[in-house]
Amino acid sequence: MSFVKKLLIALAVYLVLAGIFFLIVRDDWSITAETTDPVNRDALTRELAGETEARQTFVPAVDQVKLIVLQTGAAGTPGGQIEAAVLDGDEELFRTVVSPEADGSLVLDLSGQPVERKGHRLSLVLRHGSGISLWYGTTRSAGKISVSIRTDETLTVSDEPVAGELVMQITGVSFMPYTRWYWPVTAGIGLILLALALHARRCKKTGRKNLFNTAGEIVSRYSYLMKTLILRDFKVRYKASLLGVLWSFLNPLLMTLVYLFVFSTLFQSSILHFPVYLMSGIILFNYFSEATNLGMQSIVGNAGLITKVYLPKYAFPISKAISSSINLIISMIPMLIMMLLTGVPFHKSLLLLPFVLSCLVVFCVGIGLVLSAVMVFFRDVQFLWGILLTILNFFSPIFYPESIIPAHFLKFYHLNPLYQYLYFMRTIVISGISPNPVSYLYCILASVSALAFGILVFKKTQHRFVLYL
Repeated sequence: MSFVKKLLIALAVYLVLAGIFFLIVRDDWSITAETTDPVNRDALTRELAGETEARQTFVPAVDQVKLIVLQTGAAGTPGGQIEAAVLDGDEELFRTVVSPEADGSLVLDLSGQPVERKGHRLSLVLRHGSGISLWYGTTRSAGKISVSIRTDETLTVSDEPVAGELVMQITGVSFMPYTRWYWPVTAGIGLILLALALHARRCKKTGRKNLFNTAGEIVSRYSYLMKTLILRDFKVRYKASLLGVLWSFLNPLLMTLVYLFVFSTLFQSSILHFPVYLMSGIILFNYFSEATNLGMQSIVGNAGLITKVYLPKYAFPISKAISSSINLIISMIPMLIMMLLTGVPFHKSLLLLPFVLSCLVVFCVGIGLVLSAVMVFFRDVQFLWGILLTILNFFSPIFYPESIIPAHFLKFYHLNPLYQYLYFMRTIVISGISPNPVSYLYCILASVSALAFGILVFKKTQHRFVLYL
């Protein structure tokens, strides 16, 4: 096949994939609805009667605030009204008079006059409450665990400060300009790929070395070896097993049942679709643990072959990550079954699963290359890695909600690459939407950085392997 034909086929595939991806993310990248998590009910304020008023400051994180729901102590008590107003300094943005619902909730419907003051410090003023009091708190729910909140907002009742904030839930929408830039960015990426392809073609004709040509030659030359190693690893894993590959189904199911038994009373009440939430975390972490452990042992475990026959050493850790990914793909089937059993709807966002799984596999390849190289020189790394995996297991939101992490630690918590993969997967599986482009960027950067670092470490050390094997 001529180069021009290959180029045209590649262009057609690129445009088709770009079009499908746009159809999946178009709505989610244009506008998104958001709802805040309220604090727990800890105590009631003084009754709002006469000149007594409550004033709560808040900063909207959405472009339009459309609904504010508070909780009063008037549950089951008919009658009574509260005058509510939203202020930006001295400017009045919204005013209404409402009565508590039968369950005690106070619903302020701003949809007819949405507040558009994102990032501004606003004040919610409540007065003339006919003796109605409001719930406030200092903790946030994480199942049956209460986490103290840190807030810069203030709550006052008749100008007297109250320790905590109102039990208040804000619903609104944010407008995102991502779709506006989608096709220009897609065209730019396409032009860059075209330029790289033409450069690689020119280098091949002139006999100059090029990264893409070299990588293509290596893949072509050793594809049979890689295929053999991957099939060998997969077959050996279940060789003496009675149930064989069925364990790829049973393992995540059984582990999910165990975790459900242990943690359902703690976290299930605060996590939407907890069984699927739990299973997705178990599947991703199990793959990470298995792929990196096998990759770490890949060079040392094949010492006899490496010291006697010339083979590309990087093939061993890479084949371990890929062979483990077969189990990862099979494990997706019981998760889909769990979605059916627990009523989690299937959305078009599920088509994004290959992206996050591919990023995770590339990430594990990079980590496996580093561990396999270090393992040759320091055998103690296998014990240290086991400890680190246990730490990562507890520092990743596998069986608990992110809300139990103190707000001032979240920036550091989000640096964990496993968190980004878990967040991405649960967003497309449970929430049924596409994450914003920043999440895609995080996943890609984590994978590429790990792979580049792994290649660098492996390349610098592989010529000394035979001295220590």
